[in-house]
Amino acid sequence: MSDVETAKRDHRDLDFPYEFPLTKVVKAHGDDIKVLVLQEPSGDDVLEFGLLEGLSSRQFWPLVCKLAGVPMSTLKTCAGRDMLQLGTVLTGFFNLAAQPPMPSTTPSA
Repeated sequence: MSDVETAKRDHRDLDFPYEFPLTKVVKAHGDDIKVLVLQEPSGDDVLEFGLLEGLSSRQFWPLVCKLAGVPMSTLKTCAGRDMLQLGTVLTGFFNLAAQPPMPSTTPSA
């Protein structure tokens, strides 16, 4: 991505897999982890978790478990601040993704 594209990019847009650093080490599948690595949500995820109207707290927990490939017990041991920040990041991403595309300002051929 060029410097111009980076400058124009909305801060809510995410690159996937998205690495979210945790403030403390937690266990997942018997391993110590300090970063949650989230895969990009698919269309099936959007439908399965009912994300067309935003991201609620009821949707957040199972969605993050699926995207990060970790059990709920892992998320429950994460710092509250981490989960609040991740919720804010994901909400921003879904809100941005739900916006219609901007019309092109380049004349078409």
